[in-house]
Amino acid sequence: MMLVRFPVSAFTTAAALALLLVLSGCDRWPDDPRDSLAAAEQRGALRVGVVANPPWVEPNPPGAPGGMESELISEFADQLGLQVQWHHAGVEQQIEALKNFDLDLLIGGFSAAHPWQAEVGQTFPYFIDNRQDGARGKHLILSAPGENALLMELERFLFDHRDPQRFLPRLREASPP
Repeated sequence: MMLVRFPVSAFTTAAALALLLVLSGCDRWPDDPRDSLAAAEQRGALRVGVVANPPWVEPNPPGAPGGMESELISEFADQLGLQVQWHHAGVEQQIEALKNFDLDLLIGGFSAAHPWQAEVGQTFPYFIDNRQDGARGKHLILSAPGENALLMELERFLFDHRDPQRFLPRLREASPP
């Protein structure tokens, strides 16, 4: 029996070593520089800021708020096996807390037209209200900046639970004719 050998080029060896080095530097993907998802799991709770904006968020300090977004976040936390720590304050205080990683998420019926896009993270528009023009009709949830693992988990949840019919009846009730 004849054995056939294939020559290994220097390029192939270098490429294999480069790939090995790149992969050895990879931890968990996507990256959470401040480990928000792991910290929430260790804490047993998501820290969620609440900004009043009925029917999306209806505050009930100091307890859990009502509204469509608080229901979504409660379901998301349940899916992760976590509790929710609700934080009630004004929008400026909540944005600062989010930027400082004192909150994991912020709900308040925010649209894609919000002014903090360069400062915080955000989900994809999980609900589009065609009764409003452009970015104002695209609703999203805000997250701490750069915390991609938590954001990706939330977006996966929102994608799996997208149902415009869930929101439309309540939006019609809340809107004047």
